[in-house]
Amino acid sequence: MKKIKLITLTIALAILGGCSFNEVDSSALGYGKGSSKKYEPLMIAHRGASEIEPEHTLLSYERAIKDKADYIEIDLRQTKDGHLVANHDKTVDRTTNGKGEVEDLTLDQIKKLHTRKGQKILTIEEIIKKFGQTTKYYIETRTNNKGKLVMEKKLIDILSKNKLIANNKVVLESFSDKSLKKLHKLNNDVPLVQLLKDEDIKPMSKSKLNEIKNYSNVVGPNAKFVDKGFVDLVHKNNMKVHVFFNADKERALTSKMLKLKVDGLFTNNPAYTEKVLKEDYK
Repeated sequence: MKKIKLITLTIALAILGGCSFNEVDSSALGYGKGSSKKYEPLMIAHRGASEIEPEHTLLSYERAIKDKADYIEIDLRQTKDGHLVANHDKTVDRTTNGKGEVEDLTLDQIKKLHTRKGQKILTIEEIIKKFGQTTKYYIETRTNNKGKLVMEKKLIDILSKNKLIANNKVVLESFSDKSLKKLHKLNNDVPLVQLLKDEDIKPMSKSKLNEIKNYSNVVGPNAKFVDKGFVDLVHKNNMKVHVFFNADKERALTSKMLKLKVDGLFTNNPAYTEKVLKEDYK
Protein backbone atom coordinates (compact mmCIF):
# COMPACT_ATOMS: atom_id res chain seq x y z
CA MET A 1 0.00 0.00 0.00
CA LYS A 2 2.84 2.42 0.91
CA LYS A 3 4.51 1.67 -2.42
CA ILE A 4 1.29 2.48 -4.34
CA LYS A 5 0.88 5.77 -2.46
CA LEU A 6 4.48 6.71 -3.22
CA ILE A 7 4.04 5.98 -6.93
CA THR A 8 0.81 8.04 -7.01
CA LEU A 9 2.52 10.98 -5.30
CA THR A 10 5.47 10.78 -7.69
CA ILE A 11 3.18 10.85 -10.73
CA ALA A 12 1.24 13.82 -9.36
CA LEU A 13 4.42 15.79 -8.72
CA ALA A 14 5.70 14.99 -12.19
CA ILE A 15 2.50 16.27 -13.76
CA LEU A 16 2.67 19.52 -11.81
CA GLY A 17 6.34 19.90 -12.55
CA GLY A 18 5.61 19.77 -16.27
CA CYS A 19 3.17 22.67 -16.14
CA SER A 20 3.98 26.33 -16.17
CA PHE A 21 2.61 28.44 -13.30
CA ASN A 22 -0.06 29.86 -15.56
CA GLU A 23 -1.39 26.40 -16.39
CA VAL A 24 -1.60 25.39 -12.71
CA ASP A 25 -3.04 28.57 -11.24
CA SER A 26 -5.09 30.79 -13.52
CA SER A 27 -7.36 32.19 -10.80
CA ALA A 28 -5.71 35.60 -10.89
CA LEU A 29 -6.87 36.04 -14.47
CA GLY A 30 -10.37 34.61 -14.29
CA TYR A 31 -13.62 36.44 -13.66
CA GLY A 32 -13.59 39.35 -11.23
CA LYS A 33 -15.50 40.25 -8.08
CA GLY A 34 -16.54 36.83 -6.94
CA SER A 35 -18.83 33.94 -7.81
CA SER A 36 -18.00 31.49 -10.57
CA LYS A 37 -21.75 30.97 -11.04
CA LYS A 38 -22.21 34.43 -12.51
CA TYR A 39 -20.57 36.01 -15.52
CA GLU A 40 -18.36 38.72 -14.05
CA PRO A 41 -15.48 39.53 -16.39
CA LEU A 42 -12.47 41.41 -15.12
CA MET A 43 -12.65 45.18 -15.52
CA ILE A 44 -9.19 46.48 -16.41
CA ALA A 45 -9.03 50.27 -16.16
CA HIS A 46 -7.15 51.28 -19.30
CA ARG A 47 -4.59 53.88 -18.22
CA GLY A 48 -6.95 54.37 -15.29
CA ALA A 49 -10.39 55.85 -15.94
CA SER A 50 -8.85 57.62 -18.92
CA GLU A 51 -12.14 58.66 -20.52
CA ILE A 52 -12.83 60.83 -17.47
CA GLU A 53 -9.42 61.91 -16.13
CA PRO A 54 -5.97 62.46 -17.71
CA GLU A 55 -4.49 59.05 -18.50
CA HIS A 56 -1.89 57.48 -16.23
CA THR A 57 -2.31 60.13 -13.53
CA LEU A 58 -3.28 59.84 -9.88
CA LEU A 59 -6.68 61.32 -10.74
CA SER A 60 -7.25 58.65 -13.37
CA TYR A 61 -6.21 55.77 -11.13
CA GLU A 62 -8.16 57.09 -8.15
CA ARG A 63 -11.32 57.34 -10.27
CA ALA A 64 -10.85 53.80 -11.57
CA ILE A 65 -10.46 52.44 -8.06
CA LYS A 66 -13.49 54.42 -6.89
CA ASP A 67 -15.47 52.88 -9.76
CA LYS A 68 -14.39 49.40 -8.60
CA ALA A 69 -12.13 48.35 -11.46
CA ASP A 70 -10.45 45.02 -10.79
CA TYR A 71 -7.10 46.30 -12.08
CA ILE A 72 -5.51 49.63 -12.95
CA GLU A 73 -3.55 49.33 -16.19
CA ILE A 74 -0.11 50.93 -16.45
CA ASP A 75 2.02 51.34 -19.59
CA LEU A 76 5.72 51.57 -18.78
CA ARG A 77 8.55 53.45 -20.47
CA GLN A 78 12.13 53.73 -19.26
CA THR A 79 13.77 57.15 -18.88
CA LYS A 80 17.30 58.05 -19.96
CA ASP A 81 18.52 57.47 -16.42
CA GLY A 82 16.76 54.13 -15.98
CA HIS A 83 13.51 54.95 -14.17
CA LEU A 84 10.22 53.24 -15.10
CA VAL A 85 7.43 55.74 -15.68
CA ALA A 86 3.76 55.46 -16.63
CA ASN A 87 3.52 56.75 -20.19
CA HIS A 88 1.92 55.10 -23.18
CA ASP A 89 3.60 56.92 -26.05
CA LYS A 90 7.27 56.98 -26.96
CA THR A 91 7.14 60.73 -26.49
CA VAL A 92 5.64 63.09 -23.92
CA ASP A 93 4.26 65.35 -26.67
CA ARG A 94 0.60 64.25 -26.65
CA THR A 95 -0.06 64.19 -22.92
CA THR A 96 2.16 66.93 -21.46
CA ASN A 97 3.30 70.50 -22.06
CA GLY A 98 6.72 69.21 -23.11
CA LYS A 99 8.32 67.50 -26.08
CA GLY A 100 10.76 64.66 -26.59
CA GLU A 101 11.10 60.90 -26.28
CA VAL A 102 10.91 59.42 -22.80
CA GLU A 103 14.13 57.49 -23.45
CA ASP A 104 15.97 60.76 -24.12
CA LEU A 105 14.73 62.53 -20.98
CA THR A 106 15.89 62.11 -17.38
CA LEU A 107 13.38 61.70 -14.59
CA ASP A 108 14.17 65.21 -13.37
CA GLN A 109 13.34 66.62 -16.81
CA ILE A 110 10.10 64.63 -16.97
CA LYS A 111 9.06 65.76 -13.49
CA LYS A 112 9.19 69.39 -14.66
CA LEU A 113 6.37 68.67 -17.11
CA HIS A 114 2.67 68.49 -16.38
CA THR A 115 -0.37 66.94 -17.99
CA ARG A 116 -3.96 68.18 -17.99
CA LYS A 117 -5.28 69.32 -14.61
CA GLY A 118 -1.74 69.94 -13.40
CA GLN A 119 -0.91 66.24 -13.01
CA LYS A 120 2.59 64.77 -13.23
CA ILE A 121 4.01 61.71 -14.96
CA LEU A 122 4.43 59.03 -12.29
CA THR A 123 7.10 56.43 -11.64
CA ILE A 124 5.93 52.89 -10.97
CA GLU A 125 7.27 53.25 -7.42
CA GLU A 126 5.13 56.35 -6.85
CA ILE A 127 2.02 54.53 -8.02
CA ILE A 128 2.71 51.56 -5.78
CA LYS A 129 3.53 53.80 -2.81
CA LYS A 130 0.20 55.60 -3.27
CA PHE A 131 -2.06 52.57 -3.66
CA GLY A 132 -0.06 49.74 -2.09
CA GLN A 133 -2.09 46.56 -1.59
CA THR A 134 -5.45 48.34 -1.99
CA THR A 135 -5.73 47.66 -5.70
CA LYS A 136 -4.36 45.31 -8.38
CA TYR A 137 -1.95 46.31 -11.12
CA TYR A 138 -2.02 45.27 -14.78
CA ILE A 139 1.34 46.43 -16.14
CA GLU A 140 2.57 46.51 -19.74
CA THR A 141 6.24 46.03 -20.54
CA ARG A 142 7.80 46.92 -23.86
CA THR A 143 11.17 46.98 -25.57
CA ASN A 144 13.08 50.23 -25.98
CA ASN A 145 13.18 52.12 -29.27
CA LYS A 146 15.95 49.84 -30.52
CA GLY A 147 13.94 46.71 -29.76
CA LYS A 148 16.02 45.73 -26.72
CA LEU A 149 14.71 44.40 -23.42
CA VAL A 150 15.52 46.92 -20.70
CA MET A 151 12.95 46.89 -17.92
CA GLU A 152 12.12 43.32 -16.93
CA LYS A 153 14.54 42.70 -14.05
CA LYS A 154 14.06 46.18 -12.62
CA LEU A 155 10.28 45.73 -12.69
CA ILE A 156 10.33 42.27 -11.10
CA ASP A 157 12.62 43.58 -8.35
CA ILE A 158 10.24 46.47 -7.61
CA LEU A 159 7.17 44.21 -7.56
CA SER A 160 8.88 41.62 -5.39
CA LYS A 161 10.15 44.22 -2.93
CA ASN A 162 6.58 45.49 -2.51
CA LYS A 163 5.18 41.93 -2.19
CA LEU A 164 2.78 42.46 -5.09
CA ILE A 165 3.63 39.14 -6.75
CA ALA A 166 3.46 37.18 -3.50
CA ASN A 167 0.07 38.72 -2.69
CA ASN A 168 -1.39 38.14 -6.19
CA LYS A 169 -1.74 41.87 -6.83
CA VAL A 170 -0.13 42.10 -10.26
CA VAL A 171 -0.46 40.88 -13.84
CA LEU A 172 2.10 41.67 -16.53
CA GLU A 173 1.24 42.11 -20.21
CA SER A 174 3.22 42.73 -23.39
CA PHE A 175 3.11 42.55 -27.17
CA SER A 176 6.69 41.27 -26.92
CA ASP A 177 6.90 37.53 -26.43
CA LYS A 178 10.60 37.99 -25.65
CA SER A 179 9.72 40.28 -22.76
CA LEU A 180 7.13 37.85 -21.40
CA LYS A 181 9.51 34.90 -21.66
CA LYS A 182 12.18 36.84 -19.78
CA LEU A 183 9.66 37.82 -17.09
CA HIS A 184 8.58 34.18 -16.80
CA LYS A 185 12.21 33.13 -16.40
CA LEU A 186 12.81 35.78 -13.73
CA ASN A 187 9.69 34.84 -11.75
CA ASN A 188 7.29 32.16 -12.92
CA ASP A 189 4.74 33.07 -10.23
CA VAL A 190 3.60 36.25 -11.96
CA PRO A 191 0.61 35.86 -14.32
CA LEU A 192 1.36 36.99 -17.88
CA VAL A 193 -0.82 38.16 -20.77
CA GLN A 194 0.27 37.92 -24.38
CA LEU A 195 -1.13 40.94 -26.19
CA LEU A 196 -1.82 40.19 -29.84
CA LYS A 197 -0.94 42.34 -32.82
CA ASP A 198 -3.69 42.67 -35.40
CA GLU A 199 -1.96 40.34 -37.84
CA ASP A 200 -1.66 37.61 -35.17
CA ILE A 201 -5.39 37.33 -34.50
CA LYS A 202 -6.67 35.96 -37.79
CA PRO A 203 -6.12 33.21 -38.40
CA MET A 204 -5.32 32.06 -34.87
CA SER A 205 -4.30 28.41 -34.65
CA LYS A 206 -4.34 25.96 -31.78
CA SER A 207 -0.61 25.40 -32.29
CA LYS A 208 0.05 29.13 -31.82
CA LEU A 209 -2.04 29.14 -28.64
CA ASN A 210 -0.10 26.13 -27.36
CA GLU A 211 3.13 28.01 -28.00
CA ILE A 212 1.87 30.98 -25.99
CA LYS A 213 0.66 28.65 -23.26
CA ASN A 214 4.26 27.79 -22.39
CA TYR A 215 4.43 31.11 -20.52
CA SER A 216 0.91 32.59 -20.50
CA ASN A 217 -2.67 31.38 -20.39
CA VAL A 218 -4.26 34.68 -21.49
CA VAL A 219 -4.31 36.42 -24.85
CA GLY A 220 -5.18 40.08 -25.35
CA PRO A 221 -6.62 40.84 -28.80
CA ASN A 222 -8.17 43.99 -30.22
CA ALA A 223 -11.93 43.59 -29.81
CA LYS A 224 -12.60 44.63 -33.41
CA PHE A 225 -11.20 41.27 -34.58
CA VAL A 226 -12.83 39.07 -31.93
CA ASP A 227 -15.76 36.83 -32.83
CA LYS A 228 -17.38 33.71 -31.40
CA GLY A 229 -14.99 31.41 -33.24
CA PHE A 230 -11.96 33.10 -31.71
CA VAL A 231 -13.36 33.04 -28.15
CA ASP A 232 -14.41 29.40 -28.49
CA LEU A 233 -10.97 28.38 -29.78
CA VAL A 234 -9.21 30.09 -26.87
CA HIS A 235 -11.62 28.70 -24.27
CA LYS A 236 -11.39 25.18 -25.68
CA ASN A 237 -7.64 25.47 -25.21
CA ASN A 238 -8.24 26.28 -21.51
CA MET A 239 -7.05 29.85 -21.98
CA LYS A 240 -8.67 33.24 -21.41
CA VAL A 241 -9.44 36.31 -23.52
CA HIS A 242 -8.92 39.89 -22.32
CA VAL A 243 -9.95 42.33 -25.04
CA PHE A 244 -8.77 45.88 -25.60
CA PHE A 245 -10.45 48.53 -27.74
CA ASN A 246 -9.64 51.40 -30.02
CA ALA A 247 -11.02 54.30 -27.96
CA ASP A 248 -13.55 55.31 -30.59
CA LYS A 249 -14.88 51.74 -30.87
CA GLU A 250 -15.19 50.82 -27.19
CA ARG A 251 -18.86 51.69 -26.65
CA ALA A 252 -19.90 50.16 -29.96
CA LEU A 253 -18.15 46.86 -29.17
CA THR A 254 -18.60 46.49 -25.40
CA SER A 255 -22.00 44.77 -25.64
CA LYS A 256 -20.74 42.40 -28.32
CA MET A 257 -17.76 41.37 -26.16
CA LEU A 258 -20.00 40.78 -23.16
CA LYS A 259 -22.31 38.62 -25.26
CA LEU A 260 -19.29 36.57 -26.31
CA LYS A 261 -18.41 36.08 -22.62
CA VAL A 262 -14.83 37.30 -22.85
CA ASP A 263 -12.95 36.93 -19.56
CA GLY A 264 -11.79 40.51 -19.21
CA LEU A 265 -12.21 43.93 -20.81
CA PHE A 266 -9.88 46.88 -20.92
CA THR A 267 -12.08 49.90 -20.36
CA ASN A 268 -11.54 53.65 -20.38
CA ASN A 269 -14.58 54.03 -18.14
CA PRO A 270 -15.07 51.13 -15.69
CA ALA A 271 -18.36 52.54 -14.35
CA TYR A 272 -19.87 52.55 -17.85
CA THR A 273 -18.76 49.00 -18.62
CA GLU A 274 -20.08 47.75 -15.28
CA LYS A 275 -23.39 49.50 -15.95
CA VAL A 276 -23.79 47.76 -19.30
CA LEU A 277 -22.92 44.42 -17.70
CA LYS A 278 -25.46 44.85 -14.88
CA GLU A 279 -28.25 46.01 -17.16
CA ASP A 280 -27.95 43.44 -19.92
CA TYR A 281 -25.81 40.46 -18.98
CA LYS A 282 -26.60 39.38 -15.44
